[in-house]
Amino acid sequence: MSSNGGIIGVDNNPTTSTKITTFNASGTFTATSAEADMLIIAGGAGGSACPNAGYQCGGGGGAGGILYNSSTGRSQDAAAIPVSGSIPVTIGAGGGGGGAHGPDPAEGRAGGNGNDTVVVAGGVTYTAKGGGTGGDNFGGGANHGQDGGSGGGGAGRGNNSINFGVSLPSPAPQGSQGGGGSPASGQQAGSGGGSMGAGRYSGGSRGPVGGGKGIVYDISGSDVTYAGGGGGGRDSAPNSAGGSGGGGDGGSAGQSGSPGVGTAATANTGGGGGGGGTQASPTGAPSAQAAGAGGSGVVIFSEPKGTWTTSGIYNFQDQFYHKINGDWG
Repeated sequence: MSSNGGIIGVDNNPTTSTKITTFNASGTFTATSAEADMLIIAGGAGGSACPNAGYQCGGGGGAGGILYNSSTGRSQDAAAIPVSGSIPVTIGAGGGGGGAHGPDPAEGRAGGNGNDTVVVAGGVTYTAKGGGTGGDNFGGGANHGQDGGSGGGGAGRGNNSINFGVSLPSPAPQGSQGGGGSPASGQQAGSGGGSMGAGRYSGGSRGPVGGGKGIVYDISGSDVTYAGGGGGGRDSAPNSAGGSGGGGDGGSAGQSGSPGVGTAATANTGGGGGGGGTQASPTGAPSAQAAGAGGSGVVIFSEPKGTWTTSGIYNFQDQFYHKINGDWG
């Protein structure tokens, strides 16, 4: 007898599979199981812009914070969470990249912090913290990178080497700290922190410092890297690369296309945007350049393997389709 329960037609053999639901935008998750694995990633911060005086470069944006199956940490080994009914999901947007000019045309503006991603399930609120933007030097001072899921990089031409943002929340951080910018020389801003790596500190070096590296998860069914930090801006080539996991590159004068402009992070990775670098103007003075925006967040649910069996009853259209395709004897 066929697995249709005796009904003539194509066998409807039960299949076993994991149900994966991905949210790239806010919505409502309808649970079909009693528990689920859950990955929550906040929006990454935008990088900060570069002023056009003194080769002061903008810091890279920090990546969005990550939670994996837990409201208190990012452990890959956390237990599945209980789920039931309709579960609201709010996806955090990435922060905007800093504009090249403020009221004073010699100043660059800070980028925007990333926005939190929030899921409310089983009476528990799970919040991944948005990334912190990079330091921007606005007003002539060396501003710190901001705190966030991962911290932003310190501005170039800092007063010291510790102008970076840290990872929130404490004592269970959701990412890494940003990197410090170069001190008085100012040729390199710090990069943003990533989920699994701090933004690199330039110290007195003029070499590029890339964004903090992200983390790999396979909850979507394949390995994907998320939450890389944005590269810091520079005054000369090469660019500071964004961290693996969607981080944007920092700008520099030597890059092709749009010299000095930081690049945006990849959407739905929580990556940080690249900081703005400098570009020599026709008169030989440095020109302020804009920074890249942060990447939006994402939420992924993976419900455990279950048995799914379709109906053994066919309407006339199904019967006609299967008959002409030779599925039925």
